[in-house]
Amino acid sequence: MAKPITGKTHVGERREKRPNGDIYVYERVTAYDEKTRKTYTVSQKLKGKIKAGTQKILPTRPKKHKGEGGLVDATRRHTGLTDILEWVGKVSGIDNDVCASFSEGDAAKILSIARYWIGSGGNTLPRLESWQVMHPLPYREAITEDVYGSLFKDIGRNEEGVQRYFSARAAHLGKSPMLAFDSTTISTYSENQSEARQGFNKDGDGLNTIKLLTLYSVKAGEPIAFSKQPGNIPDVISIENTLTQLKCLNLEKPLIVTDNGYYSQKNMMEFALRNVKFLTLVDPNIIWVRETIDTLRATIAGMASTCPFDPSICGATSLRMHQFSRTRQRSRNRKVAGEKETFSRRLYVHVYYSPDNEAKKELAFRKDLLELKAQIQGGETEFTPSAQKKIDKYLTCSKKGRGGQLKVGFNDKAITEAKRYFGYFALVSNQTMDTFTALENYRLREKIEELFAVQKGRLDGARPRTWYPDNLRGRQFTQFISLGYHCFLMKKIKEVQAKFGKNESGKTKSLIKLEKKLGNWLAQRSLAQILDWFDCIETTKVQTAMGSYRWSTESVARDRLFLKYLGMDTE
Repeated sequence: MAKPITGKTHVGERREKRPNGDIYVYERVTAYDEKTRKTYTVSQKLKGKIKAGTQKILPTRPKKHKGEGGLVDATRRHTGLTDILEWVGKVSGIDNDVCASFSEGDAAKILSIARYWIGSGGNTLPRLESWQVMHPLPYREAITEDVYGSLFKDIGRNEEGVQRYFSARAAHLGKSPMLAFDSTTISTYSENQSEARQGFNKDGDGLNTIKLLTLYSVKAGEPIAFSKQPGNIPDVISIENTLTQLKCLNLEKPLIVTDNGYYSQKNMMEFALRNVKFLTLVDPNIIWVRETIDTLRATIAGMASTCPFDPSICGATSLRMHQFSRTRQRSRNRKVAGEKETFSRRLYVHVYYSPDNEAKKELAFRKDLLELKAQIQGGETEFTPSAQKKIDKYLTCSKKGRGGQLKVGFNDKAITEAKRYFGYFALVSNQTMDTFTALENYRLREKIEELFAVQKGRLDGARPRTWYPDNLRGRQFTQFISLGYHCFLMKKIKEVQAKFGKNESGKTKSLIKLEKKLGNWLAQRSLAQILDWFDCIETTKVQTAMGSYRWSTESVARDRLFLKYLGMDTE
């Protein structure tokens, strides 16, 4: 009787000897075909091989599928720009100070957003999520609107972290730092920002504003601290809180430099009482300043008073014992609260004269008076307080007979007296200082104006772009970090430019030529354009079964020299 047909398959083994003596072992699946009455192979799989002279089966490498090629992982990112920013954060100490002041996650987000703002030229944050796909940042996850919105709120409420960062930056300044103090305004349509109020709008757009006060290290070239205030608070009353904040920063003998918006008797008295050194611009129309100008007029006319770095200006200094008075707040040392107290302090008044400014001031003065005269003759009756004051002082108005024609003339005596002080300006300080050192220090203060322009124009700081005050505080702090990156990198680029043309005796002709080429290139580009230039450098990483590989876009000799002089390791 024949064996019954079950239809089952049979698993067996087949060995095939190769010419080199190796034996390949296959697992073979067979089945019986009832029609042909023959056994056929269903499938065959290589199990391994037995090398010649051995008995052990060794597994073989699996067969590659079409298109696989052994590739495990591959990435391509724009790294030229982000490598520069990473170097800036490390060398400047900004990254370390942020990480020491905030939690690891918040610090990574802050640094990522700060780098995005400076790297993208101030693009708005909704574009960040797309930008970070091709740009490596400290925070590796996607920074969505919810992520940065929550971050700004947390930072705005974490005053301990913010003040710790300010103190950390101040600790880098050393002894007797010179700090410029100034403010700018941020315009907004928002009605949710409780600090947005009508006040002096520095952009002149008529909107409600929020005031941003900043302390800027003139010598270090970087911002140190900031605060915000309602837009209706005048500059002149902001000094007292600033002096209190200076104590928190634990600065040793700082010199505070301000413009005439912060000048007042009360502010000078606060500086004097707290023994804080200051240098401020004062209005030459103040009586005691005019008296000092008259005293120094002959000295300034001499050739010896010419400024060594700006021959268009002459100057001289006078020592003055200035009287201050205040009402006592507390009773102490037999002095009763509410009693008026008078004391004197030594002030140094630096007076300067510029013929160019005198000509400009006189021309503007003449145009102003002629315009006021024409308005009065045209029937205009309502003027601003400042315009009315000029009319009362420098113009004369009269009529011929009853109901006669209005006649407008000039008060030449008052005009001649006013013109005596055209071209003069004065700086006041309670610290001993050379006449032109004081002028140089005051001119360095103007760097803070450039700082505000960068924050508004290149770091998306012209509008709040947040709903609530706490979120705005956090957003401004992140912009403040980005501003630190900008200032440090600009300082380093200027140091690179200063190297050109020096020690040429030890340089080859090709290096001198390359330096000249680099100098011309840097002179023609802004920081945003320089960073954008290096953003084309890409780094590709490929990992295969055989190993890992990495390469970056090639760069020309000029770009390599720039990175070398900057201080980056280009190896």
